[in-house]
Amino acid sequence: MHYPVNNISRKGRNVEKSIIIIGGGLTGLAAGCYGRMNGYRTSVFEMHDKAGGVCTGWQRKGYTIDGAMNWLVGTKPGTSFHKFWEELGAAQQWKVINLDQYSLIEDESGKVFTMYSDVNRLEQQMMEFAPEDEAVIREFTKAIRYLARFDMPVDKPQELYSLIDGIKAVKMLPYLRFIRKWAEIRTADFAQRFKNPLLRKVVNVAPEDGFADMPAITMPMMLAWQHQQAAGYVIGGALALVSYIQRRYLDLGGELHLKAGVEKVLVENDKAVGIRLADGTEHRGDIVISAADGHTTIFDMLDGKCIDDKIRGYYDNLQLFPPLIYIGLGVARKFDDVPPSVGGLTFPLEKPVTIAGKAQKTLGVLIYNFDPTLAPEGKTVVKVQFNTDYDYWERLYKEPERYKAEKEQIADTVVALLDKRFPGLAAQVEMRDVATPMTWVRYTGNWKGSYEGWMITTKTLMMQMSKTLPGLDNFYMAGQWVNPGGGMPTAVMSGRHTIQIICKKDKKKFVASTP
Repeated sequence: MHYPVNNISRKGRNVEKSIIIIGGGLTGLAAGCYGRMNGYRTSVFEMHDKAGGVCTGWQRKGYTIDGAMNWLVGTKPGTSFHKFWEELGAAQQWKVINLDQYSLIEDESGKVFTMYSDVNRLEQQMMEFAPEDEAVIREFTKAIRYLARFDMPVDKPQELYSLIDGIKAVKMLPYLRFIRKWAEIRTADFAQRFKNPLLRKVVNVAPEDGFADMPAITMPMMLAWQHQQAAGYVIGGALALVSYIQRRYLDLGGELHLKAGVEKVLVENDKAVGIRLADGTEHRGDIVISAADGHTTIFDMLDGKCIDDKIRGYYDNLQLFPPLIYIGLGVARKFDDVPPSVGGLTFPLEKPVTIAGKAQKTLGVLIYNFDPTLAPEGKTVVKVQFNTDYDYWERLYKEPERYKAEKEQIADTVVALLDKRFPGLAAQVEMRDVATPMTWVRYTGNWKGSYEGWMITTKTLMMQMSKTLPGLDNFYMAGQWVNPGGGMPTAVMSGRHTIQIICKKDKKKFVASTP
């Protein structure tokens, strides 16, 4: 599918430079929007039949399974990221809700710990559960309050910082020292300071799934956003968010090609000059931006030729966010008895179950009883997800019958477990769908099915990666593979920053507008 450029009069104007953008996810669409705002002709090429990339969802039997959104940083007016959502035309259209509960955690006795979004209620709840942990609880909640007063400047990339920007940054030094201090502590190590076993589990995020090296600042930062109501949920989820930004891009006169997978970046005289699609057609441009998968871009589209030891080291050594198995269920039930929460309900299992070769002792379920647009009236979408091993699924995928049977077995297991926790649920399930890491690879091209690229660890949190490749001019990389940690706000920021760098090189003043 091809969306043509709107007819825009260019009489009396200089001929616009053209930018080819590989990948129609949030980064690609954002780069396209800001490119158009700054007078570039932009063409986005997306492999899937719809834009959005990993910011996606899919519809089954009248239900919508969201594949990306729990919360979105920047939903509060006046915060730094909110400006991006305004410029991209989303904030003017969305409906945002802020939930009182971040998550609910049950213990073996059925007692529920509520991770409240409000830090004062959270502190009270933690003290009631574990008065013996008062000192570390106070330290934890103090960090949340401190971070809630901090709004990281994201208006321009560090590559473009001037002396004045450096002077302004001096005011942030206390916050940066605080962040660095917490960033150097592993979450797993900080959690061990709690005497209460439940609070230890609450603070430590799935260490057995590769999150042990996550910096201790991660949880306080997320809760700080919740406390200040700066990271709400957009009604309609990921698909709604993408639709707003796609409309903005097309209204600006951008060109969008769907079902247009890119096979090669064309290089002549050490300059990127265009792309070749999988169907063999070629498209030429003055500048090429890859907002697609980093591994595919470097090692397939460019044949591994524009690389040095530093970049190769990223792909050889850095840790990835583990891929996921998504189990989406459409249930003829409202779940009015379950408090709506950002991260869902986690409860222990009577005995461990094996999911895709890994033993699971708990089950986390997100019940979308706060978004009526995802299900028919009186019904609800329920989602369960597990971190999983990519290699397991890659091997299984080569045997279609076994692959299909494994998915069915996982759905059966999850429905049975949920039926124990919510009696009668099994008979109320009208839709069931299982997406694996291979689903992500097929539809988004993401390396090893990793939905957010590089894992945030004590080593990568402050890491800066170049948006250019050695020995290749007129080419830029943007998105989660050059911005460790990924996420939707980071994606659009990366697209904006890339256009700012291009404008600087072209000696153009960067401009941004709101619709």
